[in-house]
Amino acid sequence: MKLILLLASLSFAGVLEYAYKAEYDKALSEISEEEPGACVLKGIVFTTRFDDLGDTLDLGRALSILKNCKTNDFWEPMRRYKIGLINSIFGNTLRSIMDVRSAAQIFEKRTDKDSKAFYAIYAYYAPFAKFKQEDLKNGFEHSEMFSFVFGNSLIWILYDEKKYIEALDVANALLKRYPEHPTLLQTKAEMLFYLGKAEDAIAMFKESEQLYAKRAPNSVRYWCAVSHLAKMTGEALWKEKLKSNEYKAIKRWMPEIK
Repeated sequence: MKLILLLASLSFAGVLEYAYKAEYDKALSEISEEEPGACVLKGIVFTTRFDDLGDTLDLGRALSILKNCKTNDFWEPMRRYKIGLINSIFGNTLRSIMDVRSAAQIFEKRTDKDSKAFYAIYAYYAPFAKFKQEDLKNGFEHSEMFSFVFGNSLIWILYDEKKYIEALDVANALLKRYPEHPTLLQTKAEMLFYLGKAEDAIAMFKESEQLYAKRAPNSVRYWCAVSHLAKMTGEALWKEKLKSNEYKAIKRWMPEIK
C-alpha cells in the first residue's frame, strides 16, 4: 500500500509541475482517473489555470468536479479546502468559511507535512487557532506536490508582517524553479515596490501588462498589472484604463490590491 501511495504521489507531483509551469493541457492529460484523488487534482489544475488566465468557466468546472468528487484520506480535506477557496472567489463567504474550517479540522489531526502546512495557512487567518510558521516553511521547503502553494502563502504572510525582504527571498526561490511563472513575477514586483525599488517594480509590471495583453487580455492578471501600475506611477494612462467597461465587467473577480 505504501508503494502505491508513493507512486501516486510522484505521478501527482508531475501533474502539478506541469500546472505550475502553465502547461495546463499537459497537466490534465497526465491525470489518471483510476488513481485516488485524481478528481481533486483535476480541480486544482482548473483553479490554477483560472488564477493565471482568468477564465471563469475554469472556476465553474473546478467547483462542479470537486463537489461531485468521491475520495478519502488526504484528498478529502484537500477537496473541501479547494471548494472553500472557490466559494470565496465567488463571494460565498459563509459557505467558504464552513468548507475551509471542515477541511482544517481534518488536516489538524493528520501528521504528514502537507496536512500540517495546509493547517498552518488556515491557522494564520483563523481566530483562536495556533499558527505554526515552521510547519508552513517545512511544507514550502520539502513538499513534493505543494511547495508552490505553501511558498506563495508564506510570501503573503511575511508581507502582512512587513517582512518584505524575507518575502522576496521566498519569491526568488520559487522563481528559480519556475522562472517564467507570470503570477510569481507580479508577486516579486510587488515585494520590490515595498522595498523601495519602485523603478524595478514598475518595469516588471509593465512587462506583465504587455504579456497578458497578448496572452489573456481582460483577464484578472492583466487588470492586476494595470491596477498596480496605476497605484505605483499615478499616471493617467493606467487610471483611465480602470474606468473602462472592460475593467468594470471583471472587477468583482479582482483580488484586493493592497
